[in-house]
Amino acid sequence: MLVLVIGLGCARPVARDPDALVVMLPRDAEQLDPRFVADPYGLRVSRLLFGSLVTIDPRTLEVIPDLAESVSASSPTRFEVRLRDGLRFSDGSPLDAEDVVATFRGIIDPKLRSRYAHAYRRIAEMRVSDPRTIIFILREPHATFLTDLEMPILRSEDALRRVATPDDPFPVGAGPYRLVRREPGVLELRANPHWHRGTPTHPSLRLVVIRDDNTRALRMLAGQGDVAIASIPPLLLPMFQDDPRFETRSAAGISTMYLGFQTTSPKLDDVRVRRAIGHAIDRELLVRAKYDGLARVTDTWIPYDHWASVDTLPSHAFDPDQARALLDAAGFSDPPGPEPRMRLVLRTTSERFRQSVARAIAAMLGDVGIEVDVRPSEAATLISDLNRGRFEITLLQVPEVIEPHVLSWFFDSSRIPGPQSEGANRWRYHDEELDRLFEVGRTQVDRQQRLAAYERIQTILARDIPVLPLWQPDTIVVVRRGSNLDVPRDGRFGTLAF
Repeated sequence: MLVLVIGLGCARPVARDPDALVVMLPRDAEQLDPRFVADPYGLRVSRLLFGSLVTIDPRTLEVIPDLAESVSASSPTRFEVRLRDGLRFSDGSPLDAEDVVATFRGIIDPKLRSRYAHAYRRIAEMRVSDPRTIIFILREPHATFLTDLEMPILRSEDALRRVATPDDPFPVGAGPYRLVRREPGVLELRANPHWHRGTPTHPSLRLVVIRDDNTRALRMLAGQGDVAIASIPPLLLPMFQDDPRFETRSAAGISTMYLGFQTTSPKLDDVRVRRAIGHAIDRELLVRAKYDGLARVTDTWIPYDHWASVDTLPSHAFDPDQARALLDAAGFSDPPGPEPRMRLVLRTTSERFRQSVARAIAAMLGDVGIEVDVRPSEAATLISDLNRGRFEITLLQVPEVIEPHVLSWFFDSSRIPGPQSEGANRWRYHDEELDRLFEVGRTQVDRQQRLAAYERIQTILARDIPVLPLWQPDTIVVVRRGSNLDVPRDGRFGTLAF
């Protein structure tokens, strides 16, 4: 018998709290209902408002209990969740097994149309044996079910409707905070008096959005902000390192900056061209010049020191001569005169720092005869165009990879965005072996078998290069001196509460 155990280790707007810790953000949280969150800041803020059965340790990246006291698996398809005693939502109402069941039933209800419904349709049955115990029966083995339990729990009466909407802006959750004020660019949070861990370290938070990097840094220096988590570009860090009021702290991050390729483009459908682009980019130099060394060059999206990381992947070392030879072999020879070998459009976001990185990459590609036109767009426009295949290359950042099966969302052939399919395989990439390995990684509960599958997956991706991983930036926190704020590897905001 398989035994796996994880052990216990509505508000109204109010006047601004002058003692609130002010957290500076580069973008708004687009959505706060956790069943619909698709943006990184929506995810980070929603986890301050809602509690989950389990959560992710911000340092080890392992699953740990939250609302659950324990989770045990007696077989690959049978999980028992035991809730902590005395749980309550932020309005004081009790949180019990019926709320858990209602939450997961709501997610798969077609009327709600949650973006995560597909992941939870694998639950065949939920049994409530007492107010604190839920038995989950799966239709088939599903190795990622533990991390799937990180979905926040809502009140039963909220399970079939959207929350945190303009008509009902103040959701009721079981996280460390409750939302008390919401307007464009500003969120104010107060401590949830019923949080199961007690009083948060910072009883009040004020989240302020400043989109421009320079303006955000200057407002911090002017005393208008107290902390910035992964939102001050490395080139601006010396402004704080020389100021005795602030400290900068860092930890190895779990996001990855990468170039994505439209693999069906006649310019890019030959892997030799994509490989040439990899050899033309001096990633080490860009890490030093743009990040002041606070990033790690990588050939994979799996974070450094993760259980599924691989350090023997084929690398695309900086080698301009090899890049030119590969372009010649692919039929893009160097023409006489000033004409380039090829012209490409590089799409990226409108963030100033991202644009500066894109232009540096464009200059390096120009040195091997590839003329690149950098075109920034607002994030929503960019993603919409990428999903429709309206791009050649794009510079993006995947915000976090904790469960390695998330790679299937980006690379499984069934995840090419379209009218009948959901996913982020915007590269239009197909590989039958990769699809099969994703299924192995999903259904095998033994970690060693999963590791073997994900090692092979990463090797295939490094061979075919539908995307070119560049580097994994450190998570950098700028904070007022004297704070005991710990740096979360995942860039989430949970360490603001404890």
